[in-house]
Amino acid sequence: MSDLYTDYLNEHAALAPFYSAWPRALFEKPPASHLWDPSLVDALRAYQQQLGVPKAFDGNGPVIITGQQPGFFTGPLYTIYKAITAVRVAEELTRRHGTRCIPIFWVGSEDHDFEEAREAFVLSKNHEPVSFRYTPEADVQGLPMYRVPVEPSLHAMIDAMAERVPGSEMREPVRAVLHETLDASGSLSDWTARLLAHLFRDTPLLVFSPHLTEARRRATPVIERAIAEPLTGTRLLNDAGTKLGALGYAAQVVKGAEDCTFFLEVDGRRRKVSCDGISFFIGDTDLRYTAGELLDILRNEPERFSPNVALRCVVQQHLFPVAAYVAGPGEIAYWGQLCEFFAHYQQPMPVVYPRARCVLTTIKLNKLVRKLGLDLADLHGEADAVLEKALALGSRGAVVKQFHTYRNQIEATLAAMEREMNGGTATTSLHERVVQELDRCERALLRADEVVLEATRGQVLRVCNALAPWRRPQERVYTVFSYLFEHGTDLIARLTREMDVTSFNLNEIEL
Repeated sequence: MSDLYTDYLNEHAALAPFYSAWPRALFEKPPASHLWDPSLVDALRAYQQQLGVPKAFDGNGPVIITGQQPGFFTGPLYTIYKAITAVRVAEELTRRHGTRCIPIFWVGSEDHDFEEAREAFVLSKNHEPVSFRYTPEADVQGLPMYRVPVEPSLHAMIDAMAERVPGSEMREPVRAVLHETLDASGSLSDWTARLLAHLFRDTPLLVFSPHLTEARRRATPVIERAIAEPLTGTRLLNDAGTKLGALGYAAQVVKGAEDCTFFLEVDGRRRKVSCDGISFFIGDTDLRYTAGELLDILRNEPERFSPNVALRCVVQQHLFPVAAYVAGPGEIAYWGQLCEFFAHYQQPMPVVYPRARCVLTTIKLNKLVRKLGLDLADLHGEADAVLEKALALGSRGAVVKQFHTYRNQIEATLAAMEREMNGGTATTSLHERVVQELDRCERALLRADEVVLEATRGQVLRVCNALAPWRRPQERVYTVFSYLFEHGTDLIARLTREMDVTSFNLNEIEL
């Protein structure tokens, strides 16, 4: 399949109909705005106060918004990079056009994928990835994150993490922040919101949670439309996915023909809603409703309804004058299915702006990578291939040089033989077998010195664990607290200053 993310960054013409504008167009003119609903402004001010970081804002500016479902210890680093991108893009728009833009982080408190949220990874003092996994005593299956409790056992996990990662004099202040915010939190979602509010306390970033009473009340017109035309949105999503598929891109959102675009809480658990054209039925229950009955529930208990991944995008546009949504690569792909979806709800589709990407490194790590003759791209390769490249570049002694001289001569002779004998199966097969044997001999030669082999293997493992754990981008594995115990929460301010959010290139920041 084609790489939609790369083609989107390169403004591939075939993708233009699926988005409102290219990312760089965001800065060309002042973003449109309108006054926020006063009750929502009041609720958002009260929420910042509740999170322990009051913010002053007037609620009449365009919004740069991003979001992520709650994550254990705020989840992987890319959550932080999303927030930083929103802050910096809002600042840049304000600087260019004189219209104050407000960055908002949408904590997906209504999401119910606990399995995805329950684990955090850090890089230990021994240069190994370490997992911290939350296993609450309570039954949390199907609970939205704002109902998932934070239990006292998490305090011991904070202390264990603090001792496993590199630290400094900043260890105790960071540990204290974690304990204090945990004590003040009533749910996993609440803890995520409090941590983000604290980490970005010196920025204009507002933290928002969609389960807030006023937000649910204000979102009811969108849910009403979804109930009145329950399968239209699903059809539009699937149709857009089909069109993207015809261009060689994999659809990210594929819904069943009877799937609705909203959920209903039943006994506190978030349930899928389906419609057979006559009535609505609720997943994992025997409940069935007419459209009128669902609308009655919505009027009396709006807090029981929440949008799915696609309808959430419309709800945020309904609540705020969003100029741009800061998205990761996977999100950019599914936003490509939303253009007609927004039109159906008579909402403008915002610019989808790529979040900044980053790898955090150190002077020692960079020296080691150079010594091994590797680069960041190499670290995402197969472990044996990375090791062999490091051994080859680190072992260019006389024996290795002589081997390569002989190898080049042998391969040149074989190539000449093929040409003079007009190829043929026999000579081609001979050439292939000889090359395979030469490869085997070279690997054996490189691995002959066991001391060098083991030392190099350890060094390769160290840099891979730090910069590309399990061959994945660092930003998709480690939590920011892997670094904060050593560098303190002021690291957020430094990353915000130094990260380039306009080039779309990978940032490399040396700590």
